[in-house]
Amino acid sequence: MKNFYLLYGDDKSILNREIDNIKNNISINNDDIIYYDINSIEDIVNEAETISMFSNTKLLIIDSTNYLSDKKEISNIKLLEDYFDNFNSTSYLLFICNSSSIDSRKKLVKLISVKGIVKKVEATDEYLCNYIMNYLNSKGYKFNKLFSNYLISRCGNNIDNLTNELDKLMLYKNVDKEITREDINLITNENIDDSIFDLVGAIIKKDTNKAIKLYNNFVLDGMDASQIINMLASQIRLLFQVKRLYNQGKGNDEIAKILEFKSVYRVKYLLSDSYYYTENDLLKYLSKLADLDHDIKLGLVDGNTGIELLIAKKDM
Repeated sequence: MKNFYLLYGDDKSILNREIDNIKNNISINNDDIIYYDINSIEDIVNEAETISMFSNTKLLIIDSTNYLSDKKEISNIKLLEDYFDNFNSTSYLLFICNSSSIDSRKKLVKLISVKGIVKKVEATDEYLCNYIMNYLNSKGYKFNKLFSNYLISRCGNNIDNLTNELDKLMLYKNVDKEITREDINLITNENIDDSIFDLVGAIIKKDTNKAIKLYNNFVLDGMDASQIINMLASQIRLLFQVKRLYNQGKGNDEIAKILEFKSVYRVKYLLSDSYYYTENDLLKYLSKLADLDHDIKLGLVDGNTGIELLIAKKDM
């Protein structure tokens, strides 16, 4: 086992799960875990150097966000850096940075990478697929790995939500313990944001058949025309913001920070079909939706008919 770890990422749920994994690997008792802020350098070093009288090991979890991502300096950081030259083998130091990026030029980061493990944790498809498979396998359930991406596309990439949906599936199939695609369709709740994104994508790509089918699903779920228009407009405004920032040369991490997304994955997701539309295309759709909403509220147009005509219009 390594004595030094640095975990960083902007999804707190995933960070917490990775922290739990390290706790389990060390086999540490909760009573032997001490939490610090990176600014408490002297306390951290003193605790790390002290041999515990009551247990063989201790784990120091150190919130380092303001130092590793915000460029904030700490006057006595050298005390901690020097500790790496002669560290206590019974103390484990876990540095946490709740940010999608860190300043890799800092000496502390370099020391951890040489003598320990530096790991970025984020909700990539690979991470989530592995999580799904490991979670189900640990409970004795059979699941085709090919269905993992389908479950993510249906339920979204929030790991807590995915866990809830997996728990529901396991409860439903607790006899034969084999989960199928049909079970996913029957038991899980489809992520509305992702479904709206799919509908917007189908409209922009002028895939009329798919767009009408997706729209009808919302109607069957009891949503009225005004609700659907508002969701479409909200999604298109978001696409516009992401597209504009991207065109201004902003990177995915920077866009996520500006728009206060919990995960950079969402930026990648929104940009996945960006070559199908321009900023002007999106503004034109927003204008059409605003006009349609106005006409529906005045009773000039039937809501369902208006949306279907918007979807079917090829020259937008």
